Amino acid sequence: MKLTAKNIMTVLFGVTICSGALADERISQQKLNGFLSSEYRAKNDSARDNSRKPAQIMYFSELAKGDNVVDLFAGGGWYTELFSMAVGDSGKVYAQNDNVIWQFAEKGITERTKANRLKNVQRLDKIEIVDMPIQNNSIDLVFTALNYHDLFFTHSVREGKITQFRENVIDHKAALAKIYDILNEDGVFVIIDHIGVAGSGFNAPNDVHRIDPEIVKYQMNEAGFDLIEEAFYLRNDKDDLTSHVFAEGVRGKTNRFVYKYMKSKP
Repeated sequence: MKLTAKNIMTVLFGVTICSGALADERISQQKLNGFLSSEYRAKNDSARDNSRKPAQIMYFSELAKGDNVVDLFAGGGWYTELFSMAVGDSGKVYAQNDNVIWQFAEKGITERTKANRLKNVQRLDKIEIVDMPIQNNSIDLVFTALNYHDLFFTHSVREGKITQFRENVIDHKAALAKIYDILNEDGVFVIIDHIGVAGSGFNAPNDVHRIDPEIVKYQMNEAGFDLIEEAFYLRNDKDDLTSHVFAEGVRGKTNRFVYKYMKSKP
């Protein structure tokens, strides 16, 4: 068990007692920074490091060698590759893309994983969250970056033209129940997404690819998760929350929340 927020701790008479024995330790931020400059890293990935701050995010996510990780809505696998390097041969990374995200991810994730270059990665292509073939209580980290809002993404509007991607939103309750089941008791669920205007409801995921953070907090609490920590590495108070995240001058500069959740304890 890692000496991190994942531990169950009892404070008695001013003494903190950690239950469980120490296993793989949390990877240091220094070592995580080293992965960013690895010669084995995919070409051009580092161009996004400054805006995404992956070393800080992965440290916040409490990664350890040997961890089992699920990268939800993994897209082209930008984070998937970093997780693969971090957890090593004794760990495993599942890169999940459902039928909609696959339309945007296929080229990138296929190129990234060709010739089995990421040997500890198992792609879950065109597989819905609820259908992921993953054993219950087996995952240390579930991670989604900039895609929680895609649970409610059904269409896009470009130059007045509507393109329909789903008939209905994803059943978020069923999806979160699946995540709850596969996480082990000390596992964490890290969610990063673009902040939407308060009260914007479920219009923002389609209109500007953002989401009101209060929706996420409410749904996660309802699903049996506790918010245990928040990071502010990706905040930008100058961001116009009504702007489309892919607009010129906005992409890569949005105001983003970073939440860490664990299963609620009895």
